[in-house]
Amino acid sequence: MQIKEKLEVFRKFTIDVANNESQAQIKEYQESCEKELEEFRKNKQIEIEHKFQIEETKLRRQANRKISEEVLCQKRILDECKQKWKKKLLEEVNILLKEYQNTESYQDYLITKIKMAKKIAGQEDVTIYINPSDADKKFNLEKETSTKLTISKIDFGGGIRAVIRSRNILIDESFVTKLEQEDYL
Repeated sequence: MQIKEKLEVFRKFTIDVANNESQAQIKEYQESCEKELEEFRKNKQIEIEHKFQIEETKLRRQANRKISEEVLCQKRILDECKQKWKKKLLEEVNILLKEYQNTESYQDYLITKIKMAKKIAGQEDVTIYINPSDADKKFNLEKETSTKLTISKIDFGGGIRAVIRSRNILIDESFVTKLEQEDYL
């Protein structure tokens, strides 16, 4: 073999070795780049999911806040409506009570309640109060029940109140108390 041929073989061999090494380095570099790209994608995906969760939480909080505000607003409106209806109902009840207080049934009711208070008191002293608006009925009630009645200084809407001082008992059969018990006042 001559030198030229030897050089040619050497050159081919060197080029082949250089190509193989170059291919190996390129492949290694590509694998390294692919690994980095895959890691970058994973990190970006995690970051995106984290941002998504943060944004979702933020949106849920905003929605919950708006819902809470709306619930409060609706409760306020409902309470206002309840108060209006309560007031209207109380006005109607008061009108009906005034009408009832001008009937014979009301006088019979008062007589029944006075007798009940006397029965509860038994032999003990009892002070029975009638409402100031019933002052005109006092004489007839005393006559019917054989009881001395006292006109109250406080308007309690009708009915009676009785006090048995010896036993510290208050018998409250007033309409104001009955309306309070029904939550109209």
